[in-house]
Amino acid sequence: MAFSVPKDIQNHPVRNVDRARQREMWWWVAVLSLLAGALLLVAWEHSQWIDLGYAMPRLQAERNASEAEHRHLRLELETLRAPQRIETLAIRDLHLVAPSQMEAVVLELVREAATPPRTLVARR
Repeated sequence: MAFSVPKDIQNHPVRNVDRARQREMWWWVAVLSLLAGALLLVAWEHSQWIDLGYAMPRLQAERNASEAEHRHLRLELETLRAPQRIETLAIRDLHLVAPSQMEAVVLELVREAATPPRTLVARR
């Protein structure tokens, strides 16, 4: 009895690459990628606008609080610089006394003359 060994048959057909179909497929991939990118960009910008809308009242409240603190500090500074307050502290805490008209000495500001330029040379 003879056994026959069948020969392996390659039954998958040879496929030719359809260049036009591949080119069209890549064109559609590029177009859809651009559309998806544009859609993501618009969505991101929209979310940024919403975030800014929520942050605006908080930032305005912080600004108003800072302006109120600034006004308070300016008022406190002007109060501390007041001549009446300084005089009261000087008399009460430092035990200073105000001079009388006869004891008061007016000091004048004396300005020194400008130095001459160094172009003058002494000769012997």
